[in-house]
Amino acid sequence: MIDAIVRSMLGPLAIILDYIIQNPVIASIILFVYLSIYMAGYFQLRNIENKTTLLVLEFSKEEVKRKPNITSGGLYKKIYPTWEKELKTWGIFVPHRLELWPVPVSADVIKQKLSFNPQWIADLLKKNNITLVENEVKTLSE
Repeated sequence: MIDAIVRSMLGPLAIILDYIIQNPVIASIILFVYLSIYMAGYFQLRNIENKTTLLVLEFSKEEVKRKPNITSGGLYKKIYPTWEKELKTWGIFVPHRLELWPVPVSADVIKQKLSFNPQWIADLLKKNNITLVENEVKTLSE
């Protein structure tokens, strides 16, 4: 009964189900390769997130010492060119936003995945006890 429901949902693509049932080794290999690619992208994304965090923390400590009244927006503008250049060396691909297929690493993709923006920097610095100008969050959200 379940087989009939699945076949009716697949319609003309039900032959794929027949192929998978008749060739489980090939289907398993395809799924294993897909899972391997997905996991590689996931680990690259975690690596990029960790390196971005370290870059922001190191850069921020130096900039806060040099210019104590800097805002997270100012830090973002100073960090972004370095981050964008380094990003290309940190990974090759990451999972798409729907997590179904890999996409090449680019600044736009990673900004979307990590929400890398001045607010993200402010939250990260606050979590690591690095204080910035108080009223900056209000000006960023307006």
